[in-house]
Amino acid sequence: MGSWGTGIFSNDDASDVREGFRDLIAEGVAPAQATQRLVEEYGVGQNGPDDNDFWFGLASTQHRLGHIVPEVIGRAFDLIDDPSELARWEPAQRTRRKAALNKLRDELLQPAPDPKKLRPRRKGTTSLEPGQHVVMPLPGGPVLLRVVRIHEDKSGRAPVVVVVDWDGQQQSLRDAHRLPAVLAPMPLREDEAMGFIVFGEPSDPDEVQVLPQRVDERTPTRRWYAQVVTRWSELGRFFGPDGAPQSP
Repeated sequence: MGSWGTGIFSNDDASDVREGFRDLIAEGVAPAQATQRLVEEYGVGQNGPDDNDFWFGLASTQHRLGHIVPEVIGRAFDLIDDPSELARWEPAQRTRRKAALNKLRDELLQPAPDPKKLRPRRKGTTSLEPGQHVVMPLPGGPVLLRVVRIHEDKSGRAPVVVVVDWDGQQQSLRDAHRLPAVLAPMPLREDEAMGFIVFGEPSDPDEVQVLPQRVDERTPTRRWYAQVVTRWSELGRFFGPDGAPQSP
């Protein structure tokens, strides 16, 4: 499913369709036409229950923006009550997923706002490069991040980073490229690092400190890394008051 949690937008399809619908509306495309474009782009109808994330994300986005296609909202209501939705989740995750679905139902039952006028988004950009290490100050304390690659899509360019296991001491930064990545708080796979696709607003924040240390052949690696999509300004919600990693 390409998901990292049980929330409605804690998966690739729902997150991407949210941005795609917003962009089309901002370009002046009518809601029904925007919906049809996205249905074709995502190949909806070919993936069985995995299409559910598309419909949930689209329904929530349309309702919040006030640009509604009634059939989309109706489809979401049908899927909320469809047993196949919970069946595709691991038993331990079903209670949290059910809570997310009930929250979505309550949201969609509320009157939608008047249609919002949206401006086309400025594309994000980054000056960071794969292999770099950066320190980002957060409310709970600074975190050390390793840039593993650059993600590019219609929203722009964004660094994909993993959180590095750092003790917070300045002298330890000399060995940033020798430190392992932190394990994800709720890993989907064994040996999965805590990672993010971090979008700028529209670029990297000024307070990011780029270190001279870069990845080399001796840098510890993990087999997998999560790719939770967030903005730099929202990164702090993934860390507790003491700076320890946590799930949002």
